[in-house]
Amino acid sequence: MDPKQTPGRDSKGEPKPEAKVDVKGDGAEAKPSAKAEAKPRPKIVFKNPAFRAMGLKQITLPSRNWIIFWTVVGSIGGAIYYDNRERKAVRQRLCDQLAPLGERTYHANELPRKLTIYIAPPPDDYLDESVKLFRKYIKPFFNAAALDFEIFSERRQGDIRATVAQKIRELRQKQVDDRVKAELERQQKQKEASWSATIAREWGKVKGVFSKRNIEEEEERTTPLRDLYNTSDVLGLYKVMEPIKVVKEDSLDTVHAGGVVCIGRGAYKEYLHGVHEGLLGPLTKPDWLVEQEEQERRERMVKKLKDQAKDKGEDPELITLDSIDPTQPFEEEAPVTKPFIKTEDYANAPLAPELNMTQMVLNDDGVPVVFEQPVYVIPVPNLSGFRNFPRMIYRWFHKRDLAEAMAERALVVINDAPRPFEFKDTMAAGEEELDWPKKWVERGKERGSEWVQELITDDRVTGRMRTYEGTTKEL
Repeated sequence: MDPKQTPGRDSKGEPKPEAKVDVKGDGAEAKPSAKAEAKPRPKIVFKNPAFRAMGLKQITLPSRNWIIFWTVVGSIGGAIYYDNRERKAVRQRLCDQLAPLGERTYHANELPRKLTIYIAPPPDDYLDESVKLFRKYIKPFFNAAALDFEIFSERRQGDIRATVAQKIRELRQKQVDDRVKAELERQQKQKEASWSATIAREWGKVKGVFSKRNIEEEEERTTPLRDLYNTSDVLGLYKVMEPIKVVKEDSLDTVHAGGVVCIGRGAYKEYLHGVHEGLLGPLTKPDWLVEQEEQERRERMVKKLKDQAKDKGEDPELITLDSIDPTQPFEEEAPVTKPFIKTEDYANAPLAPELNMTQMVLNDDGVPVVFEQPVYVIPVPNLSGFRNFPRMIYRWFHKRDLAEAMAERALVVINDAPRPFEFKDTMAAGEEELDWPKKWVERGKERGSEWVQELITDDRVTGRMRTYEGTTKEL
């Protein structure tokens, strides 16, 4: 022991720990309690009196799991917010660009340019998807440019084709009826102008003086009021002012009049098929088509009766085509009208002999008919299937790119710069078919779907058609 060392302290001058006393007397050393030796953690108290007044506790970093959770939520939310902001900016930028067109002044009797829009649902999906695309990305620009439009949508394949073809057939039939009516009027005037008709008319007047029967017949002859008066005559308004004549902007410039917009590659195919069917097909349903539709109707009837017999516990094999009554009423939704002409018969069919195809065909208002107006197609990007899930996620976070592409295509229609229709235009929006479900395409080929068949055209028809010069940017 160092003589200089103080008793009870070590060499450094610090007090030595006291020796532990065996309290139990069994020779075992007593261990200190863990609670007795544990020092309490000092509480962190905010120096700011405002925090103390609000009762806020100490601020610490969240745990690892919470950090991961909030990072993911913040990243996804930020990406969605950024995409929506950019998408709205694209729409606002183009609407501001089109504002001068929307500020044009129209008089009470003037109507702006009118578009015809055909919308078809995506393959193996609902019509709402295409309608939603039109309302969000296309309609705002048409409204900003003060364009009027009429929408035709379909629930089943073939509705657009049947509608377009029927419109053209009605136009052709009207020309036939007008010619027949004009011929009858000409013959009637020629007959009234003949000398025999004049003598008969004068003799009738002389005879009417002495014939009471003729007087009674003359009294019984009445004319409907609608043939004598018009609504404007009854009101008396136009006795003071001149009648107002409605002027359509499409009738002032037939080259830039109207326009047809097809939303979706399927709608575009059906429109072209409908134009060919209406111009090249017959006016009435051919006999072979009547027989085919009747056969298909009977097959549907047999299938329905078999299902009913199976539900009742009867033998469905007893029901055949020969055992049913074809005149039996069969309640079902009217099927889509099949084409009046086959694609392989286009070359041998005459081109609408009822119409004057040497010049532009106009309706009664002086507006070009539907097939004389430029046509344009806007593809509908729609992915489905588990394999396309990564692409679906990417597109969902990049809707701003879709908005930009749709804005460019809408601007093409609004600028209204038509050009002649070319063969390459039959493949417009062909990139949409790459996204169609393969199984759906296979089923369509088995059923003879119009969408999956090759688009066959006739030069006599496409030679009269026009389209818009615009972007080919893929969506």
